[in-house]
Amino acid sequence: MTTLTDFFKESDSKLGVFYPQHYIIATFPAFDKTEEAAQALRKAGFSDDEVLAIPGAEILLFFEEFREHAGLWAGVMTMLSRAFGTEQIFADNDVHQARRGAGFLAIYSPEEAETARVRAILEPFEPCAMHWYQTGCIQSLI
Repeated sequence: MTTLTDFFKESDSKLGVFYPQHYIIATFPAFDKTEEAAQALRKAGFSDDEVLAIPGAEILLFFEEFREHAGLWAGVMTMLSRAFGTEQIFADNDVHQARRGAGFLAIYSPEEAETARVRAILEPFEPCAMHWYQTGCIQSLI
């Protein structure tokens, strides 16, 4: 079990596909940048239960556990999501980046105004990707 498994305040899936609603998932080329970015968020007032820096190896383990607990319906939804270029594409890219040694930062951000603040704090750390999982869609922040 990973630390990520218990981190999400809300569900981490939607129709069996990874979907951490009200979270920003930022990807950095290396874990040291991820830790620096997490520290900047904490200095800006975010608490430890709102920010989690995750090494690529732990992301891979999390997705492996996620697949193991998903049922047949989740497998069908994953294939459909890939085919339509929706949620699963982001998870596939995260796995690819994790295998290359990337670090990931999960930030609880239920409000749009707070999301803009997170983006401003993280931009100097040059994330490769940053996505906000909203109620009805995923918004790219960079």
